This record gives sequence, C-alpha cells and structure tokens, in this order.
Amino acid sequence: MMDESTFIFIGNHFVTDFVNTRKNVKGIRTELLNNCEGLVRWLQETDRLSLIEGDPLSLSQHDQEEILSKVLAIRERLENYMEEIINQRKLPDFMFEDLNTHLLHYRSYLQVNQEQSILKMVRKYSVDNLPGLFLDEIAQFMTSISPAKLKKCKNPACILYFYDKSKNQQRQWCSMEKCGNRVKVNNHYHRMKKIEQEAE
Repeated sequence: MMDESTFIFIGNHFVTDFVNTRKNVKGIRTELLNNCEGLVRWLQETDRLSLIEGDPLSLSQHDQEEILSKVLAIRERLENYMEEIINQRKLPDFMFEDLNTHLLHYRSYLQVNQEQSILKMVRKYSVDNLPGLFLDEIAQFMTSISPAKLKKCKNPACILYFYDKSKNQQRQWCSMEKCGNRVKVNNHYHRMKKIEQEAE
C-alpha cells in the first residue's frame, strides 16, 4: 500500500504545484522540501524523476544541499513572479530577462523514447543540471498561460496558488475543504456575533 503523499497537488500544473511545496501551518510558513530526498520524492510523484539522468541521492551531502538550495531559490523567484502576475494581471517585464539569465546556466538534451510503439521526444537533464528542469518548466508555463487564470487562494492565511481551469473561471480557493468552507464558517460566525452585539 502506497503511503499518502505529504505534498499538495491542487495547482493544476507542475509549476503551481512546485510553488506549493511550502504552506502555512497555523500561521507558520512550513517547508515541504526539507532535503534532497524530499525533492526526489516530489519529482517522482510529479512523474519528472525519469527526466533526470543519474541519482541525485548518490551525490555527496554537500552537492545534494547545493542542488536543493538552487531549486529553492528558483521557487522563491517563481513566487515573486506569481505575486507580480496576480497584482498586475499581466506577465511582468523583468521576469523574461530574469528567466533567460538563469536558463543560460543549465543544459539539457533531447532523447527519443519508445513507449508501446509510440515514439516521443523527451528532454533530459544530468543530475548537475537538475535545477534547469524547473526553469524550463517555468518558462514553458509562463509562455503559455492566460495571466488572469493564475490565482492565489482567497483565504488570507493561505499561501497556495492554482491555475484556474474551471469553465466559468470563478474558482477562489485552493480547495473548498481546506479553505473555502473554513472561511465561510468563520465569516458566518463573525456576522452572527455582530448581529448579537447590535441586538444587545
């Protein structure tokens, strides 16, 4: 039996799920990628680990920490991009220059894979170039999205993002169970409290 994932997959895309590898727990920002093992597990759960040639966990502790540090720095930049997109309702100009500068530092290569008689082109990364996978995914995401569909959960205490693929584009919450219902119940409680106070 497979263990339940500790990660959050509500973003509708690899990139939004990547930025969601940190969350608020009782008001405290909590890291979900605590070490290289966690990073490898997350890549496995997102079906990207097969794109990495070599085992990141075979690297020295120092090299593992360096790769994780680079990946987390990319995530921090991604979060800044997303904040700007949501605030401006458009892709910020600085993002392209920033992305291009960092893309220059990593290399990847194309391979032809055969899966059940179907040929596919896949982009592969050496372990040293693992952070480049995230930059490539971000670049592809940013050049294909509609900025208005990128949203942050409406719960002020939540820091999760998602790409709204709903038909009417009215999604507001990371999930109704985690945030939507909680906020509605909280708002209802405060409305009732106010009515009671005004009636006294």
